[in-house]
Parts: sequence; structure tokens; C-alpha cells
Amino acid sequence: MSRRALSVALLVVVVFAGLPAPTLGAEATAYIDDVSVSPAQPTPGERFILSTTVQNAQNSPSNLQVTDVYVRTASGSNDLARAEDLGTIPPGSDLQIPLSVRLADAGTYDLRVTVVGRSDGQVQRLQYPVVVRVREGGPQVTVEVGDAVIGTETPVQVTVSNGEEEVARNLRLSVAAEDATVRNDTRVVPRLDSGQAQTFQFDVTPGATDSEVTATLRYTTADGNARTTTTTAPLAADELRENVRLDATLGDGARPAVVVDVTNLGNAPLEDLVLSLRDGDATVVGNPVGTVAAESTRTVRLNVSSVDRATLDVVADYETGGRDGSAATTIDYVAAPGRISLTGVDVEREDGKIHISGSASNVGLSDAQSVVVRVVPTDSVTPERPYKEYFVGSVPASDFASFDLYATVDDGVTSVPVEVTYLADGRERTVETTVDVSDLSQPVDSNDGGGGLGTTLLLVGGLVALLVVVGVGIYAYRRR
Repeated sequence: MSRRALSVALLVVVVFAGLPAPTLGAEATAYIDDVSVSPAQPTPGERFILSTTVQNAQNSPSNLQVTDVYVRTASGSNDLARAEDLGTIPPGSDLQIPLSVRLADAGTYDLRVTVVGRSDGQVQRLQYPVVVRVREGGPQVTVEVGDAVIGTETPVQVTVSNGEEEVARNLRLSVAAEDATVRNDTRVVPRLDSGQAQTFQFDVTPGATDSEVTATLRYTTADGNARTTTTTAPLAADELRENVRLDATLGDGARPAVVVDVTNLGNAPLEDLVLSLRDGDATVVGNPVGTVAAESTRTVRLNVSSVDRATLDVVADYETGGRDGSAATTIDYVAAPGRISLTGVDVEREDGKIHISGSASNVGLSDAQSVVVRVVPTDSVTPERPYKEYFVGSVPASDFASFDLYATVDDGVTSVPVEVTYLADGRERTVETTVDVSDLSQPVDSNDGGGGLGTTLLLVGGLVALLVVVGVGIYAYRRR
């Protein structure tokens, strides 16, 4: 052997002499030094890491070959996590073993970490207790479901509240439901500060009596971790009950409105409600109303302008529970607008003409404007001056105004046609009537009553006799 080789051999002997030599036939002196939990308080369903440190003592007589590491509850026999064939730990060394665990429900869990290994042909089992608290950390989600009816949008209130000390960012809230549809199912909020709460309303339309609403919140913690929390609530819906009643009455005034009470006795709102008044096939009034809530009444006034007297159909068309419906009733409509009637009519002959006078009386409940009374010309009746027609003007309700008309009539005519035109409630109206002139239309008899020529002759005779007497007196006076 060379001198250099001998020096190397001696160095190796010195180095190994400084190390503790494993003792044959003895187990390794190994133990679990620590088990850490990260994050320290996970949320339900969130994965967290149990990091186990296994130490083989410096003076351990042998190596430890780690074959299995698993986590169970203190009283359970099912693995929550397991790892196998993790390697060998020499004396004076350690080995860190991370295990990913997820616990579904909030609460305090008493766990056991077990390490199984082999040393000197013997099985060694090490165990370490760990207490993990799973809590509803981060923003909390609560779901409130209103009264639901199949086929009807139901308000679902979802409240997100942050009871943590740290801000939550990039919140994304989604709502889904079994056997139901959700309108506008997602809301996004950039941040939710500590102590802050925000409520969102979702409109859910159930399609079955029993369903479930699921609210899922995804967010980012202050340290950048993405988390998800889910909350569910039952969605119990009633079968649709449709019952609508209409009651119609007349209001006050010359042209009363039709007052309609729409009573919704059902369990779903009436939507897109339209009330109509129909005269046969013609629609007199159509008025969109909007919505009438379940088990409530709404009163609507329908103004009528084109009908004075008729039996009107009152019809309600609507949508409820996702389907169309209608209800109807009838009402006898009677209006009392301004109406001109000729009263106190008197006739007389004046210079060979027929003079007609009287009053244009308003027997309605509203004013009549632009009232004109005129003689209607015919083959035997001719309007005459000074009043072929007479402008009365405005006549208030329950009032009157006088008029005068003139006409000439042929022999034997017994009546004069008279026309009245006026405006009432913005509508032009025309009324035709006749005036009895039978007592004035006969020709005058010259022999009746000794008047006329007989009277004239009598006056002339008296004048002649007077002149004779005066002449005789003058003659006698001169003869004296």
C-alpha cells in the first residue's frame, strides 16, 4: 500500500469513529416533533395542510423507514388523508410530511396523525394529537325565500356579511335552484369591508312544489387566497290559485267615470293587467293598470266620453302564474251631459209673420255652449227677419236663456220645424222639434166682428154730419 492510500484510509476511520454507530437489534429512537395546521382555522370545505415533522434522534440506534402517514379522528377508523413510502430518516435527521385535509362542517375536530415506519425489521407506530377548529370564516351568506307559487317569480334575499377583521375582495355571488329558473343569477362586488353587509334580491320562478336554492359565494381573502362558501335553503311552492273578482259602479257628474274594483283573491300577483270597457265589439276605453298583488284590491277609474247610454262589458285581461287569464262583468252606463230643451214656447202673429219665443233650457248636468236655435226652411215655411236663427250662447247646467224666431207659413200649415244645435262635453249635438202654430196659420175673415171697412165708413159718416151741423150754424148766424 502506498503512503497516500494509507493516509486516506486512516482519515475515513477517524471520521466514522466520530459518528455513533447503530446498534444492531434495536429500534430507531424516532418521534413526531410537531404538526402544524395551515390555515390555522379553515372554513368548511376548504382544504388545509397538516404538516408533520418526524424526527429520528441523534443517538438513535438505527434508521427509520417511513411507510405510511395518515390522519383520522380520535374515535374514527376512516382516513381523512394518507401518504405512503415516504423514505428513510437516518439518526439525527428529520422528515416533513404535508397532508391535504378537508372538513365539510364547522366545528372543533380532535384528530390523530399516525406515522408508521420500520427499523431493524420491526414496525414502529408514532401518533400525535391535533385539534382543528373549522369555522365559518370570511363573509357569511344567508338566504331568505319569500312565499312561492309555481310559475310566479319569487323574491329570494341573499345577504353577504363580512364579520372578519380583513377585507374580502372580488366577491362573486351566484344563485341556482333545482326545478326553477333564476333571472339575472349573478352579482359581482369588488370588495366587502370588515363589518359590512350587503343584500341582493334574486327573482326565482319555481316549477315544482319542492325545490332548493343554492347561493355560492366566491371571493379572495386579504392574503390572496381564493375561497368559496355555499349556503342552501328550501324552496317550497304552492300550486297556483287563480280567483279574480270585478265590481263596477258609476261615479258622480254629468259624465260619470266607471269605478272598477279589481280584487285578486288568488295567491299570485296579476301582472300586465289591462281594464277595458266594451260596447259590443267596440272598445270604448282601454287602460293598462300594471300589477295587483295577491290577496289585495286595486281601484281604477275609467273615464267615458263617447257613450251616453249603453250596457258596457267591463273586462280585465292579465297574466298570473305564467299564464293568461281574464275576468268580466257588466254595467248599465247612463250619462247626463248638457242637454237643451225648448220650454215655455209661445207663438203670436206679428205683421203677418209668426213670432215664436221661449226659453232654451239646459236640463243636463254640464254646461252647454254655442247654443243656436233656428227655423228650418221647408216648402211651406220660410224663416224671416229679424231672427231667422237666434244665437243663445252658453247655458249653464240647470239654467235657461230666452230666444226669438220669425217665420211665414202657408195657409193650412200647423207646425214650424225648429232646430237646436249646441256643444256639450266637447261634442256637437243637434235636436229637432216642431212648434204648433195651428191657431195662427188660418187666413183672416174681413166680415168677422164688423171691424175694418165698417168702422171706417162710420167715422166718415159722423164727420160729414158734423160738417153739416157746423155749416147750418154759420149760415143762421149770418142771416141775423
